[in-house]
Amino acid sequence: MKAKINRQFCLASRPVGEIKENDFEYREQPIPVPKEGQILVRIIYLSLDPTNRIWMSDMPQYMPPVEIGEVMRGIVLGRAEVSKTPKWREGDLVSGLLGWQDYMD
Repeated sequence: MKAKINRQFCLASRPVGEIKENDFEYREQPIPVPKEGQILVRIIYLSLDPTNRIWMSDMPQYMPPVEIGEVMRGIVLGRAEVSKTPKWREGDLVSGLLGWQDYMD
């Protein structure tokens, strides 16, 4: 039985002009294990927005840019698969800036 993996797209370089495939690095990591007070979210939907381009730059903006090597930031909808907090139940829907990956804790 093959172990589950967390597929991630990380920012590899700051795009110059049009965004290119090599501006990203594909990685496969173990699925995170949530600690007490955390949940494990499986990403269901990822929104690709014009602001993604701004987050890839190092120009001044309303929040820190995505650093080289970090999982690319994205607005997502996901489902709590594991909960170690009374605030969330397994199966709850979650949204936020969680990134271009399959799982997030």
